[in-house]
Amino acid sequence: MHLRGTRVIVVGGSSGIGLAAARLTKEAGAEVTQESLGGVRAVEADITDTAAIGRVFEGLDRVDHVLVSAGTIKNGTLVKNDLATLRQIVDERLWGVVNVVRGSAPLMTTGSITFTSGGMSTRPRPGSAMLTSMLAAVEALAPALALELAPVRVNVVTPGLIDTPLLDTTYGAERDKLVQSRAAVLPGKRVGTAEEVAEVILLLMTNRYITGEVVRIDGGSRFL
Repeated sequence: MHLRGTRVIVVGGSSGIGLAAARLTKEAGAEVTQESLGGVRAVEADITDTAAIGRVFEGLDRVDHVLVSAGTIKNGTLVKNDLATLRQIVDERLWGVVNVVRGSAPLMTTGSITFTSGGMSTRPRPGSAMLTSMLAAVEALAPALALELAPVRVNVVTPGLIDTPLLDTTYGAERDKLVQSRAAVLPGKRVGTAEEVAEVILLLMTNRYITGEVVRIDGGSRFL
């Protein structure tokens, strides 16, 4: 798999899955735009800010591949949570994706757009109603856009529990306990890595026959 001569935009690439994907696409020969990887064009932008996302694409004559890996994993009950937090979930997880698509699609004649979702899209838990609905919305958006934007391909990667810095910021001191308890019940007895998810993203960028798909990489957790 190679991406020589292509231009890849990674939105949400400062750490974790996005950064791993940016590294792989760069190694595969792509010109990469993201937030922090050395030797690439770096742009800082709020995914919920339409104008800021628009500036990411300013001056570009074309875009070949786009990855959207940004978005909150905030939770909280629908009734008791404040509306600002609930709106932020919608803005980051859905409207943010819309902003990126509207900015990139006019510059694309082929290639791919890949979104990231999460295992709660099909396995909700108490307090996750808004986040679950937005993750599911992105998974529904992809096949519809695969038809609307064709021949540009649109897919979704849905990771399960992945060992990234996001676990530290989300769970703090409980992180190790969470990883160990989850790994114990998974078939492979471990959680996934950002690099393993990035390999699937690279596949979706380079395989020109895959479109409209939701690819789950969760170590079999959805069967448990």
